[in-house]
Amino acid sequence: MSEQHRYPIIAVEDDPETLRLLLRHLHAAGYAADGFEHGRAAIQPICAMGTGIVLADWAMPEMDGMELCEQLRELKRLEALGNIYFILLSAHHSKEHVIQGLEGGANDYLTKPYHQGELLARLRVGERMLRLQEEVFRRSIEVHKANAQMLILANQLEQLANTDVLTKLPNRRRLFERLHDTWELSRREDQPLSCIMLDVDHFKHVNDTYGHEAGDLVLVHVSNLLRPAVRRPDLCGRFGGEEFVVVCPTMTAEQAVAVAERIRADIEAKPARTGDTTIPVTVSCGVASRDHQTFSVDELLKNADAMLYAAKEHGRNQVWLHTAAGPRGPEASSKCLGEGASGSTTASSSGRVRDRRSGEAIAIEYRDANSDHER
Repeated sequence: MSEQHRYPIIAVEDDPETLRLLLRHLHAAGYAADGFEHGRAAIQPICAMGTGIVLADWAMPEMDGMELCEQLRELKRLEALGNIYFILLSAHHSKEHVIQGLEGGANDYLTKPYHQGELLARLRVGERMLRLQEEVFRRSIEVHKANAQMLILANQLEQLANTDVLTKLPNRRRLFERLHDTWELSRREDQPLSCIMLDVDHFKHVNDTYGHEAGDLVLVHVSNLLRPAVRRPDLCGRFGGEEFVVVCPTMTAEQAVAVAERIRADIEAKPARTGDTTIPVTVSCGVASRDHQTFSVDELLKNADAMLYAAKEHGRNQVWLHTAAGPRGPEASSKCLGEGASGSTTASSSGRVRDRRSGEAIAIEYRDANSDHER
């Protein structure tokens, strides 16, 4: 016989002489076997055995073989028992009893008096079945483990696909996804939605003067100041180059201007540092909100971009707001923050801003405190 691992056996038989003979045969065949005279006495040892084989006589006092089998199947259903191969022993030879025993939960049925060779052959079948169950379980564990690893890898790939490598902020792809989602929700629920577009001022000068590594440091510095400046529902990300976008669900235009102004002031007050070198950093901001004249995400971004362009054209380091009545310059942020008008003298003027992507000219009216046309 194969030297494979043999499973423990518990024999349950109410006749002491028959039980002793059965245990003698099992021990002689190399099995570790224990015997009990009724089902109730065998339940605890069977639970402690874990995986193994149970040989039980049908007709016994207190708890017969069928009742024991039902109890064990219930314990298995409750995951309080290992894999048990149950062989029901009976003096009944009729097919009706065999069918009743098997349908009652037994794995096999052996009539008494049994042939020793037949008993051992049925035990080997039981062992093969238990090994197959263990192999299926082992492979299912491996499959679950592989699936978990694939899920982790998929999440990592999705994170990489949605994250800017340098700043670790959401990238342009993720920003567009979030914008489209929040746009649909805003339209469906008739809630406000605002967008802040900001751009680092004189970024080419930073690269030319301090080097591209310093330029990268400035971008990381700005991203680190952006994160704590926005609410949990908001999403800030790198739109491309030195340009960032903040998506602000449920936020009105005035509220978004106030946020943009706080971001602008915070960045201005906290220069970037590399070694002993301090690099002044400022940003220009354009703000737009969904309104009855804005029909798509592209239009929302276009409006915010036009306001960013206006901020660049009229002095940088300021916040401009797109409204249905026309663009509003730096005084809009002062009003939104409750600070009143700027100390600078402002003059009314008008002009045209050209959309940076489409080249389309957009008429604007603004109050400009500073006229700095250097790009």
